[in-house]
Amino acid sequence: MGLHTSIVSGAITFQEGMYQFGVWMTSPMVSLILTCLIFLGFVYQLYSNRIHFAGIISIISFLLLLLGFIVLGDVSAITLLMIIIGVILVIIELFVVGAVLGIIGMGLIIFSLITIGDNLSMMLLNVFVALILSIIEWVILVNIFKKTISIFENVVLKDSTNKESGYTSHNDRSHLVGEVATTLTDLRPSGIILLNNERIDAVSEGPFILKNSQVDIVEVEGTRVVVRLTKS
Repeated sequence: MGLHTSIVSGAITFQEGMYQFGVWMTSPMVSLILTCLIFLGFVYQLYSNRIHFAGIISIISFLLLLLGFIVLGDVSAITLLMIIIGVILVIIELFVVGAVLGIIGMGLIIFSLITIGDNLSMMLLNVFVALILSIIEWVILVNIFKKTISIFENVVLKDSTNKESGYTSHNDRSHLVGEVATTLTDLRPSGIILLNNERIDAVSEGPFILKNSQVDIVEVEGTRVVVRLTKS
């Protein structure tokens, strides 16, 4: 009898303790702190090339807040489903180039945080404050500490692609200026010329030029080759 009473008493004490834990975790001040830690830690983790303590704190804060609402029975099946889908999409984003899945995932998580529990105004305020602090953190990381999102470094082209670096968006034909070619078709004003057995699209600088005429290449702008009738 005494052992049974002790077990029952212990169970009641555990339930009461879990209930008090849930009440404390979901209180206005604690839930605000946890929500801010979730957002701030996540933003800092984005700018780290390895698992950072900020990311760990963000995950732990999220689990504590979620557990608090679960203990009180304030998490609906729809909210829990949105959280799971959001987390999965964010994880997939780490392995897929692009940002659409990550944005959708974060949107679902943020929306689930707002709708979790039965105090919509409190959670809306918590998320609003956390977003403001996250924006401030982002500005500091980017403008002061010159941080970049590490997961984008492998997919963003940083090398210069200007002409001085040896890159061109088309075949560079500027060397053709001054060459003499023969028209394969009438230029009215555009047509085809032949230079060193190469057919080149060209345009007449002035009036149309007849087929089999000698022309001087006077200008090259990108893929546009401008010719002028050779003076005899």
